[in-house]
Amino acid sequence: MNPNNKILEEIKSLPFDYYQLYDCTPDIIKSIKQKYQKKIITALTIKDESDVLRYKSFTKVTDIYLFDSKGYEKSKSFDHNLIKNIKLNKELMLAGNIKFDDNIKNYEKIANYLDLSGGLETSGLKDISKINIFLNNLNELKNET
Repeated sequence: MNPNNKILEEIKSLPFDYYQLYDCTPDIIKSIKQKYQKKIITALTIKDESDVLRYKSFTKVTDIYLFDSKGYEKSKSFDHNLIKNIKLNKELMLAGNIKFDDNIKNYEKIANYLDLSGGLETSGLKDISKINIFLNNLNELKNET
């Protein structure tokens, strides 16, 4: 979420390369980026095409775009076809109901990175069996190339 100054001050010395920011304006992101000297993942929550087009406002301040659903940690989905054909000058991360057993090949032409954190959980806790299935599928994909 949009971080407050107290949180930013508390974490400024931690070894993060990136700050992932939701619900921030480009001006706030620019200020955080300059003050804390961190790369920025700008998270945009998507319901429809008008939400996707907001990425244009962040081209000067973001290092990676994260397109996520409006459900945040609830792992709701959105139509990934909405971002399939946009041309970005930055890398793209995709979240929003990506499952541990999805065919990862479906995403490789859309995104540089996947955030499937919620897709690796059972009842709100990380599930080692889901993590192992995902890693095995990832290894199979790597071996195909």
